[in-house]
Amino acid sequence: MQIEKYLEKYQPIVYKTFYSALKNKSLSHAYLISGEGGVPLLETAKFLAKSILCDDPSPWACNSCITCLRVESDNYPDLIVYDGAKSSIKKEAVYDIENRFEKTPLERKGIRIYILHLVENMTIEAINSLLKFLEEPEDNIYALLTTNNESLVLPTIISRCQLIHLKKVNQIDIVNDALQLGVERIDAELLSSFYSDADLLKQVLDNKETKNEYLNAKQALFSLLEAIKKDKREAIYIMQKDIEPLLKEKESARFFLDMLLYLFHDILNIKNEKNIILTSCATIISELSKQLNNVEESILQISKARTMLNLNVNTSLLLDNLIISICGEEKQENEY
Repeated sequence: MQIEKYLEKYQPIVYKTFYSALKNKSLSHAYLISGEGGVPLLETAKFLAKSILCDDPSPWACNSCITCLRVESDNYPDLIVYDGAKSSIKKEAVYDIENRFEKTPLERKGIRIYILHLVENMTIEAINSLLKFLEEPEDNIYALLTTNNESLVLPTIISRCQLIHLKKVNQIDIVNDALQLGVERIDAELLSSFYSDADLLKQVLDNKETKNEYLNAKQALFSLLEAIKKDKREAIYIMQKDIEPLLKEKESARFFLDMLLYLFHDILNIKNEKNIILTSCATIISELSKQLNNVEESILQISKARTMLNLNVNTSLLLDNLIISICGEEKQENEY
């Protein structure tokens, strides 16, 4: 993904803010980069870090010097990244950053940067440790924090950072851009729900590992929808027998829940006589809108399950409980 072009095209205010700070060497010691799901928060933070460290900046990263290449390959020791999308960030992570940054920088530039992606997924102990670290910033140490939900970030953290908002890009624009890149419409529509850039969306399908994770989730999604449409009472059995084996990888489960969430939003749109994004799925969305009566509650339960997935709960049990909550009340109504 070409973050510089993405920022310039879709995030002009952020582009100008960082451009000026890099050019004038007036960077804040800490940034909190905020944006909804699908906005490339981590990619933006890494690109900013790369631009700060670049051997030949313009003032953006050149992407070709040895430092940029080392950052890109996660081989730059004075840059530390912890990803809250993969697992919760614990106090040991903050201690690791503190201990490593107490020592002499390993690189001659003397600049050290740490990235904490999705700080809302930090434990309380980690947050308390981070606050102490942010209170007394040292020269040439930069913190790049990200969040999908600013309301879940403590005000004391926000107050210590310069807040940067990445706005959600219009989904129709993303879909159209993806179609121009040769992506099938159904994939463009599904993935545009949580990738705010057509190039990044295309990369998901070009990468063998992420493509397999997505395709497993896609197969699981439509198997579940067909099961609910055919017989809601059998949906939990289908989930356990045919669907859960496709979602053994955590990333596949994330894809599945994200797509299920956006599809249920479109079911609600149909009920409210609004336009839908997933036009490729219009038929089944329309059919399910007539069968399901508790769509708003289902959306809340899917959102809750998506959050719980980051807490390393048992995925199979989580999915079982979710399908029971989606179909349970419907089943009871059919029995009266």
